[in-house]
Amino acid sequence: MARYALDPAFRFSHHTFAVDEPRGDVAQISSSRALPVENPKPEDMGSVPALLRQAGVKNILLVHGTFAGGDIIGLCREVRRFSPVSAERLNQLGKSWFDELVGDVGNYDREFSRQVSDLINPETLPRINVERFGWSGENHHIGRADGAVALLHHISEMEDKGRLLVMAHSHGGNLLAMLSQVIGASTQLKEAFFHATRLHYHSPLRSKVDLQDWTLAREMLLDSGTNRRPMDIVTFGTPLRYRWDRDVCPQVLHFIQHRSVNEDAPTKATIPQSIGDVTAAVGGDYIQQIGIAGTDFLPSFFAWRDLIVERRLRWLFESTARRRDVIGKLRQGRRESSDGKTLLVDYPTTAGQESQKLFGHGVYTCHQWLPFHLQAICSHFYQSDPSVGTDER
Repeated sequence: MARYALDPAFRFSHHTFAVDEPRGDVAQISSSRALPVENPKPEDMGSVPALLRQAGVKNILLVHGTFAGGDIIGLCREVRRFSPVSAERLNQLGKSWFDELVGDVGNYDREFSRQVSDLINPETLPRINVERFGWSGENHHIGRADGAVALLHHISEMEDKGRLLVMAHSHGGNLLAMLSQVIGASTQLKEAFFHATRLHYHSPLRSKVDLQDWTLAREMLLDSGTNRRPMDIVTFGTPLRYRWDRDVCPQVLHFIQHRSVNEDAPTKATIPQSIGDVTAAVGGDYIQQIGIAGTDFLPSFFAWRDLIVERRLRWLFESTARRRDVIGKLRQGRRESSDGKTLLVDYPTTAGQESQKLFGHGVYTCHQWLPFHLQAICSHFYQSDPSVGTDER
């Protein structure tokens, strides 16, 4: 695998935080424009239902982030190698417990999905399907790669092939960024990806594939090609990790909670000065800020094969990243992605202090922000004037 790191043809793009790295489009939204709605109802949605249908949106997919899955230590996946039915039961049980424990704080629970569906589906209009996609939630490359492969299979099996709107929280957004790069890569680089991960899905002891999603993904990407569908991506609090293939995902929008504490650099994030700053989210979303390259965990001891695969994927996806550089990158205070548009939102403090939950990372999935988020999404994707609701005019 060392040769992949030496040859740029065998590497995927990632955010390097280099001085000459392209900076993306960014706009700030003040707290006076980011308005929550307690117990939102369909009449609070304005033109959102009509705009979604005019754009041809047929499905909305919700993708959770790290630690919000049912298999955050990789145990269920190891069980799935031998008993898929038992693994699915374990995964559903783990996810149910998590949903019951945290609700909608940094998590797309069942109630959140139902409310999105109710808000955008008036009885008089054709129905848009809303569903959740679950992956393990592990905090490392192979966990996200495994989720990306499963997502590719899931999207390919959707019955309605119209426009797809994906809303992804935290590293769920990086799962999509990784998938976009693999889909848009050269045949040579796709081969390198499946070669690097072969030990993950192909048992060296039994000499057989024990994770079938990977076989299907390889067939779609290398043998038959991918039947791409129109897809719009929205991320919430996604850390700067992998770059996006804009040919695969031409429309990408990022929401990040941000509070300006530096008048000379209003879009710059600052390192918190105390524990109180972190818990009160004084500077905004601290999880988004620190979740950069060098902060991943190692795969658990349940998945010894993945320890090898993780090292290989680190070469492929973040070959220039080093753990000792994390502090220097954090001091840059960079919030915006190089790809797509980033909205830095100063979410106002509400009675439930949603903007402070999970160190500023849990605000995006709280129900009262659904009208604001969906209206901003439609404004930027499906209206002629994308600056509506921002402070950039």
